[in-house]
Amino acid sequence: MRRFAAAMQPDALSDLLRAARFRSIILCRSELRAPWGFSVTGRDFATFHIVLRGRGYLDVDTVPEQKPLRAGDLVVLPHGNAHAVRDAPGSRVTRLEDLIQHAPTDDRGILRGGGRGRPTTLVCGGFRFEERVGNPLLAALPSVIHLRGRSPGVNTWLRTMFGFLTRESLAPQPGGDSVIARLADILFIEAIRAYFASPEAKENGFAVALRDPRIGAALSGIHGRPEADWTIQTLARRAGMSRTAFALQFARLVGEPPLRYILRHRMNRAAELLRETTQSIAEVAERAGYNSESSFSRAFRRVFGTWPAAYRRRS
Repeated sequence: MRRFAAAMQPDALSDLLRAARFRSIILCRSELRAPWGFSVTGRDFATFHIVLRGRGYLDVDTVPEQKPLRAGDLVVLPHGNAHAVRDAPGSRVTRLEDLIQHAPTDDRGILRGGGRGRPTTLVCGGFRFEERVGNPLLAALPSVIHLRGRSPGVNTWLRTMFGFLTRESLAPQPGGDSVIARLADILFIEAIRAYFASPEAKENGFAVALRDPRIGAALSGIHGRPEADWTIQTLARRAGMSRTAFALQFARLVGEPPLRYILRHRMNRAAELLRETTQSIAEVAERAGYNSESSFSRAFRRVFGTWPAAYRRRS
């Protein structure tokens, strides 16, 4: 894993992680005794499960094999696929909403349910992306990312974080929910990094593009300075390639031509500025690489289906 991580373009991935703004939503902390099981319908946000103690099994609608889960494991479903988690392969499942509604919650805020067998402690929640449509990072992720707590590739500091999570879940202190939410954010970023550095990502064109020293350099430039006057020629020069070779390689790995990718990234950046700042439309247009507010507005409407001012009011 270290060999793959060293070959990546860290700035390009960091830029993508910064652009893919998300916030964690802690749904519940639970202690379930065997037999237990719950199902989760498809969501419009990423979901996650952290096994702090015990074990279980994960079934995902788009994944043929059942995944065993052990203490210290983190599973992330970036696209919110329908799935089920249970203590044993054949255990019955209850809808998660029904479990939360009917199972008792103790004075520490921990949901308790199941039978009388061995206990499993879970933290379950989600990550809501501000922009799901056209998000290149999200589109590049698989249905399931499984970070195994006992595997040699999981760093010591990550195991320490699981220790903090366990402590906060089993013996909560004031402000514990905020601590868990921040730790979950970091774990999600680590899960993404682990995926992009894994052998599995060798089959993913966008992950390969990030590791490619030439295409990765171009992506880093685009995300570092989206307002720059990027052309095929300037990007090819940055990558140290001919225009034709660069355009073909970029489209093959990234999945779309360079100029279309630049447009989408600029518009996502502009949407972020419209949501989070009070800058004028003209200022946002300039930061997105447009000298004309009218040309920027037309481009924004082609991508988002609405004018910048209307988008800001809606947000």
